[in-house]
Amino acid sequence: MRVGRSGLQGDNAVPAVAGLGAFGLSAFGVNAKGMMRQGVGALALLSLAAALGVGLAPQAQAQSAGTWNKRGQNAEAREDYDAAFEAYRQAHLKKPKDLRYKTHYERLKFEAGNMHVDRGRVLRQSGDITGAINEFARAIQIDPGNEAAAQELQLTEKQRPAQGPGPAGAAGAPAGPTAGTPLVPGVDEQTPYQRKVQRDIDSMAGPVELKPVSNDPITLHMMEDSKVVYQAIGKAAGLNVIFDPEYQSKRIPVDLTGVSLPDALRIVGTLSGTFYKPVTANTIFVAQNNRTKRQELDDLAVQVFYLTNVSQQNDANEILVALRNLMDPSVKLYLVASQDAIVVRATPAELTLAEKLVNDLDRVRPEVVIDVAVLEVSRQLERNLGITLPTSFGLTPQASNLNVTQDSTSTTTSTTSTGSTSTSNTQTGVTLNTLAHLNATNFAVSITGGTLNALLSDSDTRVLQNPRIRATDGQRASLKIGSKIPVATGSYSAGAAVTTASLGVQTQFTYLDVGVNIDITPTVHYDREVSLKMKIEVSSQDGSVTISGVTEPIIAQKVSDQTIQLKDGEPAILSGLVQQQDTKAISGTPGLGELPILKYFFSSQDKTTQTDELVFLVIPHIVRESILTDENTRQIYTGTSQAVELRYQNPAKQVAADAAADAGATPTQETSAANAASAMIGKIAADAHPLPVPGMTGGNSATGAAAAANAMVTPVKFQVMPLASNQTVGATFQIAVTTNNAHDLASVPMQLQFDPKVLQLVNVDDNGTAGLLGKDGQAVTTVHRDDGTGGVTVSETRPPGAKGMDGQGTICTLTFKAIAAGDTPIALVRIGAKDSRQNNLPAVGSQAIVHVK
Repeated sequence: MRVGRSGLQGDNAVPAVAGLGAFGLSAFGVNAKGMMRQGVGALALLSLAAALGVGLAPQAQAQSAGTWNKRGQNAEAREDYDAAFEAYRQAHLKKPKDLRYKTHYERLKFEAGNMHVDRGRVLRQSGDITGAINEFARAIQIDPGNEAAAQELQLTEKQRPAQGPGPAGAAGAPAGPTAGTPLVPGVDEQTPYQRKVQRDIDSMAGPVELKPVSNDPITLHMMEDSKVVYQAIGKAAGLNVIFDPEYQSKRIPVDLTGVSLPDALRIVGTLSGTFYKPVTANTIFVAQNNRTKRQELDDLAVQVFYLTNVSQQNDANEILVALRNLMDPSVKLYLVASQDAIVVRATPAELTLAEKLVNDLDRVRPEVVIDVAVLEVSRQLERNLGITLPTSFGLTPQASNLNVTQDSTSTTTSTTSTGSTSTSNTQTGVTLNTLAHLNATNFAVSITGGTLNALLSDSDTRVLQNPRIRATDGQRASLKIGSKIPVATGSYSAGAAVTTASLGVQTQFTYLDVGVNIDITPTVHYDREVSLKMKIEVSSQDGSVTISGVTEPIIAQKVSDQTIQLKDGEPAILSGLVQQQDTKAISGTPGLGELPILKYFFSSQDKTTQTDELVFLVIPHIVRESILTDENTRQIYTGTSQAVELRYQNPAKQVAADAAADAGATPTQETSAANAASAMIGKIAADAHPLPVPGMTGGNSATGAAAAANAMVTPVKFQVMPLASNQTVGATFQIAVTTNNAHDLASVPMQLQFDPKVLQLVNVDDNGTAGLLGKDGQAVTTVHRDDGTGGVTVSETRPPGAKGMDGQGTICTLTFKAIAAGDTPIALVRIGAKDSRQNNLPAVGSQAIVHVK
C-alpha cells in the first residue's frame, strides 16, 4: 500500500513513524497500528503526523542537547563531576558536530578521570585496595587515554591480597581478561613474549643478605685456631661457616667482652686477615683478605638511582663526579641524562653507600621570594611675587607730511612708435630745514609693559613600585615590566648591486627595555641567610634628541647593582639618593628693587625649591628550605682503602620494626625484642628447660618417647654457690654455677634471675682451665647477655668435635655488685645440658640467697 509522497508502504510505515521522536505519533496520542487498520482518513492523519514529526524533530533534538548541557553546567557548579560528565556526554551524542558540547565533554572527561584517580590514591593509602582498584578502573572507563590511571591501577593490582583478586571493579568497568579484573591498557594487552620478559624481570633476585643477627653484647674468651673461632661464633649466631680451599688458618687469641656477634666476626677477620661473604641467608664463606680474593669473590649488583631534584644537566654531572671520585675505580657508573638517572654496578655495600650519597646530594633546591620596593618622592615648590615695572623706553623721530616732495616720470612704448616717460621720487624723513620746526608731534615713544606677579606653585609626586619575584637557589631570575623603545645603533649604505630604488642609508635599530628591570641570583645558606646578587633598574623615557637627522630617546634611569647577604625576612636598603635644588631669580628696577619691603613694588622675585628622594628596598623570604638533618651530616663507617664495608646499628631490631609495619601492626617492645634476638639466644632459650621449683627435673621434650628416655637418665645437677651470702652495699662478690655429676657434658645453656634493684651483674667468666668444661685445655666459648631487667642468659660451649667432660667442677663464675640493701635470690630459672653429640641431657638447678645490708 502506498500513501502519497510520505513513502509509507504497508507495515513499514509503523517503525518509520515511531522513530519520529517526541513529536511523532505518540505526541498526538494515536496508535499507529490502529490507524493502519482504518481508512484513508487515518492514513491522511498519519501522513500529517509524519510531516509534522519530520519538521519538528531537529528542534526537539536541539532542545534535548541544550537541556543536557544545562544539566551538566549545574552539576559542574556543584562539583559533581560524574553527573556533569554524563550530561555533557549525552549532549555531545545528541549533537556531535557542535563544538561547544564537544568542548564541554572533553574537558569534563579529563576532570572526572583525574577526580577518580585522586580518590583511588586516597583509598589505597588508607588500605582499601579494592576500592582503589574500582576508582582507577572507573577513571579508565571515563578516559581510556588516562595513562596515570593505568599506571596506578597496575601498581595497585600488585598490592592486592594474595588470597584472591577481590570483588569486581566498579559497575560498568571495562571487561578484562579475567572476571572481576579491570583491563589495564598496555599491560593486559601484552604479547606472550612481553609477559615472559616481565616474568623474568620480576623473578630476578637481589644480593644475598644474612638473616638478622643480634647486636646484644656477648663475652668471648678463646685461644684457638681461627677456623675454630669462626665456627664457634657461627654456631652462636646460628650461621653455617664454610672456608675457601686456599684458606690458611692460624691460631689467634680472642678475648672479647661486651661485643656484638657482627663485631665479633669483624674482629676475628681483622685478627686473622680474612673476610667473609654471605652465600645464603644463614651461610658465610671465609677467605683470605687480599685484593685478588676480593675481586674474585665479591658479589656485584646493578642499581638505578633516579634523581628527583636536578633542574639542569650540570646538577646531575656534579653528583656523578662526586660518586666517581668517592667510589672505588672499579665501580662502574653511567649517567642517563634523559631519565635523570645514574646506573651503578658495584658490590652491595658500595651500592648502599652510593644510595646514601645520592640521598644526601640530591636535595630539593631552596626557593626565595624577593620583595623589591622602589620608593621615589619628588616635590617642587615655586613662589613668584612682585611688580615688574617697565624696564626700557625709546624715541623714534617722525617726519612731517608737509615736507614730502614727489617727482614722477613715466615712459610708454607701443607698436605705433608713440612713447611717454614718467618719473616719481618720494622722500620721507626729517630734513635739515625741518629741524627748526620740530615739536612733540614729530616723535614716537615706545615703552615696555609692566607686570604684577603673584604665583605660588606646590607639586608633590610619589612613586611606589613594588614588584615581587620568586627565584630558585643558584638560578638567575629576571623580571621586566615596561615597554621596549627602539634606538638606532648604526647605519649602512646599500651596495652597487642593489637597484636604484633601494639605494640609500639604512638605519639599524635595537630595543631597550624601559620600565622596571630586575635580575636576581639568590643563594640560600643553611643558616637561613640569603645572598642576593642583583641588578635593579628603573628607567623611563625623558624626552628625545635629534642626532644626525635621527630622533633618539633620552632614557632616564636609576640602577642598583650589588651583592648582599641578608637574613630571612630582613629588610635592607640597597641604595638611596636625596637631591635638593634651590633656584632664586630677581628681575626689576635696579636700586629700588633691592630695598627692603619696597623691593616687592619695584621688582619680581621667583624662588623655586625642588627635592627628590629615591630609595631601593629589598626583603627576601625563604619559601622552600633544604633542611639538613643528623642523617645528612653524621659520619658513617665505610671500611678500609682495600674494600668498602658498612656497619649497621642494630639491624635486627630495624628489620623487626619494618616487618611489623608492613604487617599493619604496631610492634610492641616484647615483639621487637623477640624478633631482634639472635638465633643463638633463641636456641639457648629453647634448649634450657624451665625450673620453676629447685630440684625439679626439666624435660620439655618434643615427644613422649624422648621424655621417657630422659626420665631414665640421671639428671645433671647444677647448684648456685654459695647457697647464702651476706654482702654490704657497694661490695663486689662472685657466685659460681657448679655441677658434681657431669657425664659427657659439652654445652650448658642457662638463664638466671635476680633482683636488679639490689644487684648489678659485672661479668661472667668461664674460669679457663680451672673450669670443668676447659679442664683439658680446650677453648670454651662463653656467651652471655644481660637484659637489664634482672635476667641473664649464659651459654658455655666446648669446641665442635671435642669430647664431653665428666665429673664435677665449676661451669662459670658470675661477678655481682651490691647496689642497694635488701634480699634477692639468684635462681637458675632455666637450665639445659648437651653432650658431645649435641643431645639434650636432663638437668636440675637451684638457687642462692643474697642478703645485702
